[in-house]
Amino acid sequence: MSVLFQSFSLWLVSLVFVSSLIVTLSSSAWFTQQLENISDIFDLSPSLLGLLGALGANIPNYAASIVSILHGQLTIGLGIIIGSNIYNVTIILSISTFALPSLHGIVFKKKEAEDTRTVALYTLAVLLTIFIALWISTFSSGIKAQAQVPLLAVVFLVIINLITLGIFSMLALHALHRIPHAEYTPPEDPVPSTTKKDGRIQRNILVIGKLLLSLLIAMGSVIIMVNSGEAFAAKVHMSQVILGLVVLAVATSLPNTVVAFSLARTHRATVCVEEIFSSNSINATLGISLPLLFQHYVLHDSWLFYIDAPLMIILTFLAFLCVLKRRISQPVAIGLFCAYFLWVGAHLLFHTT
Repeated sequence: MSVLFQSFSLWLVSLVFVSSLIVTLSSSAWFTQQLENISDIFDLSPSLLGLLGALGANIPNYAASIVSILHGQLTIGLGIIIGSNIYNVTIILSISTFALPSLHGIVFKKKEAEDTRTVALYTLAVLLTIFIALWISTFSSGIKAQAQVPLLAVVFLVIINLITLGIFSMLALHALHRIPHAEYTPPEDPVPSTTKKDGRIQRNILVIGKLLLSLLIAMGSVIIMVNSGEAFAAKVHMSQVILGLVVLAVATSLPNTVVAFSLARTHRATVCVEEIFSSNSINATLGISLPLLFQHYVLHDSWLFYIDAPLMIILTFLAFLCVLKRRISQPVAIGLFCAYFLWVGAHLLFHTT
């Protein structure tokens, strides 16, 4: 499909990219809304609903990465996830801190800090196992089924990725069985139970149908977005690293940015911090580990392995330390904000010279 877009003019490719991005963001928001409806139908716990909401909100991120990796564009796929995770833990966390009416930054209550700390630990474990998988991919000279060493590398990759999926499953179980505290407790539903039962079967079928339709639309628009983005990058001579790490990563993270700002303005910034950790674990698991179970490529970009992936882990660990101290101050937020733009500037300088 990217070959088809190569024949388009620059303005037409740009129009297709922006249009597909808008459709992707809209359909993922629709998907999240249907998940909330399903939560009402099956009476899911608030913590599990939060995880499902993060799954829906991050569809543009991990779906774009899956499409890229399965099409052999490992650099773009990894760039989308690593760039999105760095953006989440720097820009979104900074926005949440400064969006609060209070000047004291984000302050965690004891229960909030404990819950967020647990999610952060699972996220760090996911990121570390993925870094090991990237290490195997980087130092494999080539992966061919007939060669003994590459076959061994494939075995290790599969094992590491299965471990990552197992850790993520533990995070999901934690969300399923966690006892909600006051901030997570939803308001009482004013609608009588007898009213809810009317037309329940028809409503359930309709909601599930909308859920599947929104998912199909999101996946289709993501495929168009990634391919048109590759064509756009080729026409303006943009490197694949910048396309993945900055352009696609930021574009697909826009819904999370809006949600984070809204949560902070309503004094729920601590919820936003937990959502950031959940989003990063979802992105890394579904956007990197899942496709690498089926496609095994050698990672040739040294920046992704030596700079970007370690920076993602370090920044996540710094955010974890802030949670341990039960506070994210405004000076820390400024530091994270500056770190992001210094990192982007270094990439622009390196990949355009």
